[in-house]
Amino acid sequence: MQPFDQNTGIAPAALTSGEPLALSWQWPRGMVGVSIANFLLRILTLGIYHFWGKTEVRRRIWSAIRLNGEPLTYTGTGGELFFGFVIVSLAVFLPITVLMIGVMFAFGPESALAQSIPGLLYIPILFLVGIAIYRATRYRLARTRWRGIRGALTGHSGHYGWTFFWTLIVAGLTLGWAVPWRSTKLQALQTTNMRFGDRPLRFTATSGPLYGPYAVVWFGTLLGYGLAAAAVWAILGDTIAQNVIASRTGGDPVVPTGRQIGLVTLSIVAALLFLAIIAAWYRARVFNHFADNTHFENATFAGTASAGGLIWIAVTNYLILMVGVILLALPAVLLALGAARSLGPLAENPEVMQGVLAMVPLAALLVFGLGFSLLSPVAQARTTGYLVRHLAVNGTAPLAAIAQAAGGDAKFGEGLAQAFDVDAF
Repeated sequence: MQPFDQNTGIAPAALTSGEPLALSWQWPRGMVGVSIANFLLRILTLGIYHFWGKTEVRRRIWSAIRLNGEPLTYTGTGGELFFGFVIVSLAVFLPITVLMIGVMFAFGPESALAQSIPGLLYIPILFLVGIAIYRATRYRLARTRWRGIRGALTGHSGHYGWTFFWTLIVAGLTLGWAVPWRSTKLQALQTTNMRFGDRPLRFTATSGPLYGPYAVVWFGTLLGYGLAAAAVWAILGDTIAQNVIASRTGGDPVVPTGRQIGLVTLSIVAALLFLAIIAAWYRARVFNHFADNTHFENATFAGTASAGGLIWIAVTNYLILMVGVILLALPAVLLALGAARSLGPLAENPEVMQGVLAMVPLAALLVFGLGFSLLSPVAQARTTGYLVRHLAVNGTAPLAAIAQAAGGDAKFGEGLAQAFDVDAF
């Protein structure tokens, strides 16, 4: 019988030998039920339950991800997310709001300073977005456990935020051609600082292999927009020219025919579909490239995502989210009809009807926004499941020898991410 170490209780061979790694996905049960429950509780608590609902969704999704048959565990709490959001709101957004109000009162809303402040705020906000992304990743890793060992993200969020900011400027100045280099650089900053227990991940990707696919996307985007613009001009060119002449001579405007509107709509939909296909193809290449160059001990990840798979997930998720819109729209319409009947004689008052009609677009937007979020946990689980199923691990790692990471857990790290809505889910 093999002896065991007196301190660890683990056989010495298990500490030094590698263990094969296998990722798997098991669909979390009750996602539709938790989606509906979270939605109703958010409504009843005026949105406050959002943080606890998000935590419950994460626990279910984390538990559906299996490494060597054992689930991940998410240990974050709704209170941490809520208080992180409150702290950031008081420390960041309250001073910004006070500053803007103070400038408007001191110099007037039409002053050059008051008009320029929103634009000037984009600079620190972009920097804070980078910090938010990094701190959100740190928090999620610190709250992730497997066999009791937690993840970690070292490094400084300010360094990532600054890199996020200046590389975005470079990407703009190069008309987007720096995007593959920027994506690789940002991914490297995160991955090389990731830890599972006391063991780091390694990242060896370069941006070179991404430039061929990116060139296809870049020129394909130009082609898609160009063809769409040419099609719209071919369909509506004469109508536009006639309306320009009518505006100069005081003549009656020319209204596009139903056939023209239909053809323009089809042209735009075809262009958007083409752009979505090439964008999904590029995202799949990036996912696979980054996965293939991520290593842990003697193991290397391998990505097998495809454009077709990403498009299928995106389209079906959209249809699922639209079901939520329909489910919410039906009672909203019934309530609107009931309210219209209750108006009685007031419905004949033009001013009353004008006020009611003015509220319709806002009500429709509210119903659409709320309905679109109703089944979002289901869509998030489906997206995560696809990525996990198309992520393999080749090689081994001495899992029994991994010790807990030094340092404490990250706390309240997602306040900025919640505020800027850049957290993953």
